[in-house]
Amino acid sequence: MSPRRRCERYRLLGSALVIFERPRMFNIGKPRIIKLGPLSDISQGGLSAEYLASGKRFTDFNELSILVPGNGVTVYRIPFRNISDTVVAEPDAKRKIMRMGIQFDEPNHHHISSLKKFINLYARKEVPDRRSGFEMRTVSNPGDSFAAIPERRHDRKMDSRE
Repeated sequence: MSPRRRCERYRLLGSALVIFERPRMFNIGKPRIIKLGPLSDISQGGLSAEYLASGKRFTDFNELSILVPGNGVTVYRIPFRNISDTVVAEPDAKRKIMRMGIQFDEPNHHHISSLKKFINLYARKEVPDRRSGFEMRTVSNPGDSFAAIPERRHDRKMDSRE
């Protein structure tokens, strides 16, 4: 775990979507809802989600929910703050795939318990090693690899036979 993180991150076993919600004034009418995109990872303190940049700004939303396809909304209306917004990939000149880092902003006991339940049911602690077979054989320290994942570092002695 990175020294700047207070909570351990988990990857999902399946898929889940992040939904932004903004209630209407005076609770009249339906809330404004936008599906952000797939959840990348989650912790007790926040999450990251990927989305296709379309020019929409997500600054006016202050609550999010997590939707699991086939199971409905499993975590309801957690207040949040946007921490980061970075470009993950640019498939072509007109589109960008972005990753938004989100920090939960003062969740109550109900939010905390539903997050724990979601992590227990839909997430895994161990992050798979994404290096290629060639890289696994030639790079002894996974941290030196281009495809290294910071959450999972293990010291593996490489066999000197080649």
